Amino acid sequence: MSRMIKMDLDIAQPGATIVQDVKDQLGRLLVKAPRVLDSDLKRVLLLRGIREILVQDSSGHEKEEWNHLLEKEKEEIRRRFSRLPDTPETRRIVELFVKAFEEFAEESENGVLPS
Repeated sequence: MSRMIKMDLDIAQPGATIVQDVKDQLGRLLVKAPRVLDSDLKRVLLLRGIREILVQDSSGHEKEEWNHLLEKEKEEIRRRFSRLPDTPETRRIVELFVKAFEEFAEESENGVLPS
């Protein structure tokens, strides 16, 4: 049985099966699960502000998708800290945050942490 993964809608491919109802910020139902994602539905969801969906992973590309999500998160960490002065101390703090995130992600991927 395939596992379910939370995925950025930006990288979700048509054909993925949405396994959790999708609601907007006001709690209105946009998609009743299960439903297969197609390009039109993806476009509409993005226009409605939906950024993540829960899908059943059956693509065989879960490692690639996982790595893409990790890289996006690390970029976001660096972006958040980019507003601070560029000093050796700041760079060290950013390195520590990124390393801690990588360790957390590795433990999470390996099933060490509860989901």
